[in-house]
Amino acid sequence: MAVIASWAWALHCTRDRRVQVAEGFRAQHHTWNSLLRSRPPHDASPFHRAFVQRMSHAEQHLRAVARGHRLQRLSIAFTDGWHPSGDGNEAASVAERRRAHLWLGSNWFGPKDTMHLPVVLEHELGHVLRRDNQRSTVLQAVGVLLVVLATAWLPLSAALVTAVALRLLYTAWVWCSELACDARAVRACGRDSVTLLWRRNVNLLRTLSPLARLEHGLRSAPTHPPYRLRIWWARRVKAPVLKPHPLAVPPDAWDRTPPIAA
Repeated sequence: MAVIASWAWALHCTRDRRVQVAEGFRAQHHTWNSLLRSRPPHDASPFHRAFVQRMSHAEQHLRAVARGHRLQRLSIAFTDGWHPSGDGNEAASVAERRRAHLWLGSNWFGPKDTMHLPVVLEHELGHVLRRDNQRSTVLQAVGVLLVVLATAWLPLSAALVTAVALRLLYTAWVWCSELACDARAVRACGRDSVTLLWRRNVNLLRTLSPLARLEHGLRSAPTHPPYRLRIWWARRVKAPVLKPHPLAVPPDAWDRTPPIAA
């Protein structure tokens, strides 16, 4: 029974990833491509020109990453243009075999947060290239196997302790994978860029009420380490001096974006 439950959970997770990658590919056509591939307005505003140019540069970078790592397909879409409850500050990734998809909020391409785009992209690409989705499936399947065995062979109290311990171990692995992707972002974008992003998030949390901050912390703790831990980690990751990231922009880049030819 334990082996069957573990195998069934692994199949469910694999199928779910395939569905998410396929949905992301469709979402790219309805959100990303509908804006990037459409003819620009006759009197396109500076905001529109800069936004589309930022999208074009990001797409070129993702194509280079896909070629360099032999990914069959690496799609991207706006989560706040696809999901009714999508957040413009979200970022996520999903991968299945050699196909992967990135979900990004549109705010990362706007003037206020575009400086953080390289860090957000490199972090999510880290999950794809590390195959964290596939590793997560294996760990969850093993966890299901052990929980079912503990329930069958151990007293109820011991089985509960085992289940809690396995959950904590899985959370520790998730935190380690997040920190590993932060380390990749540090090596690709620089230490200051990564710490700046997490300081931004800390400042946003300070604008919330104490109850809202507590709720956010409890909701995010199973999947993401605290921002202050991520800042501490980014300061201590060994990062050589690198060339500027292909998507790095100076602070005034938005104001001096050249017009796009019709």
